[in-house]
Amino acid sequence: MHFSIRCAPRGRLLVIAAVAMSLALSTTDFGASRAAPKASDLEIAETRLAELARDFEIAVEEYDQVHARLARIRSDMAAAELLIGRLEGRIGTAEDGAEALAQELYKGGTTGALEIVLSSDDIGEIQSRVAYLRSSQKAQTEVFETLAVDRSTLEHSLAQLDKDRTAAVAAEARLSALRTDIEDKIAVQRDEVADLNAAIERAARRAEARAAAAREEAAAERAPTAQTSAPAPSGSAPSPQPEASVAGGPSSQAQVAVQAALSKVGQPYEWAAAGPDSFDCSGLTMWAWAQAGVALPHSSASQYAATPRVSMSALQPGDLLFAGSPIHHVGLYIGNGQMVEAPYTGAFVRVVPALRPDNVGAGRPGI
Repeated sequence: MHFSIRCAPRGRLLVIAAVAMSLALSTTDFGASRAAPKASDLEIAETRLAELARDFEIAVEEYDQVHARLARIRSDMAAAELLIGRLEGRIGTAEDGAEALAQELYKGGTTGALEIVLSSDDIGEIQSRVAYLRSSQKAQTEVFETLAVDRSTLEHSLAQLDKDRTAAVAAEARLSALRTDIEDKIAVQRDEVADLNAAIERAARRAEARAAAAREEAAAERAPTAQTSAPAPSGSAPSPQPEASVAGGPSSQAQVAVQAALSKVGQPYEWAAAGPDSFDCSGLTMWAWAQAGVALPHSSASQYAATPRVSMSALQPGDLLFAGSPIHHVGLYIGNGQMVEAPYTGAFVRVVPALRPDNVGAGRPGI
């Protein structure tokens, strides 16, 4: 099942124009497609694409956050259960000891203890027995105090475990509801978005045909003057697309994260996935930085909260770029104004311009 939506518009004038032209002129021939689309068509196409992207990504972002919260709750529950087991064992042993001490104190009493001390005629031995008796009483007191603390800790741990179990049930129910909501969005919006993508492809082919014709025309106009200069090709090849390049990073960890993210270019987007073969946006950045030994949560907003802020004018490779209000998208900056991102369902991990209109800040993991 494929569902293709843009994370958010980002300087895609050609793409937006293509959408608008295909919506208004999909039945026209090549010559008629030269007509410029109306501004209202462009605005409608851009707004609709942004709405689809934002609606879907916010649902996925909440799913990631709830999933991460459930993982923490389960981890806390496991730790609490281990602690409870240890406390119960320790309390059992302490209760046995306390019972023996209580019986000893009851049998001996104050008079018995005094007789033990005074039964010797040697002053030094009497002092030694008094010191032993005091240390013994202290030890007895510590046994009962430790037992009381352990019982209190056990009671608190059992109460917290009950709360965690209730929270886990609620989180699981929320995850189920979100999963249904996301799948419903995919089903409802799939046909509309597929039509938009098909229109984009048709318009892009027409735009490329016009560009090729313009290049041939420009080459033909230059041909008469070519005889007075060095030999030139009869036609101009399309300008090569700049390759994703990595500028010098601030740390070896950042370089590892960048290279890890770049190694996944072409892998499919899958909501709630965190690799190694498919990713959503925060899953990709989490996986990439994990290869450098840095742990990040699986959520764009949580990654924003977990990383120190970095000025957009001081970006370095490896930094995370966050977008949306509320935050629902993240990409990994690789230098030279580019970032790697897992964009949307039906698309693939790719390199794109780093700056977009809804950027809300950047963060730097590993510091």
